[in-house]
Amino acid sequence: MTYYVDDEKIGQKSIQYRTQASESKEIDLLIHSLGIIIKVGRYFPIILLSLASLNILMAANDFLADSLIFATLNSIFALSGFISVVQMRQRSQVHPNKYSPSYNKLTGDLS
Repeated sequence: MTYYVDDEKIGQKSIQYRTQASESKEIDLLIHSLGIIIKVGRYFPIILLSLASLNILMAANDFLADSLIFATLNSIFALSGFISVVQMRQRSQVHPNKYSPSYNKLTGDLS
């Protein structure tokens, strides 16, 4: 299937069109990028925890080097990272993604 663009938008003599193959490439790219986002999202708490730990180490180094501004900044980043991890943990306990044993996945009924 070919989609033609109006002549008013691109000029009188040129004709641009998009083929269905280019749309399938765009859809394939979208599916691939969503897969990457899902993989990163699955390990996001671990990534955030490691970055917060790295900020703690950088803050300790900055305190030892008498750089109080950067030490304070890294301490704030580390604290906010740990708070975010705790909030994600609490949210996963309140809203678990588990089905009850009586849930039928095919029909969606609780029986």
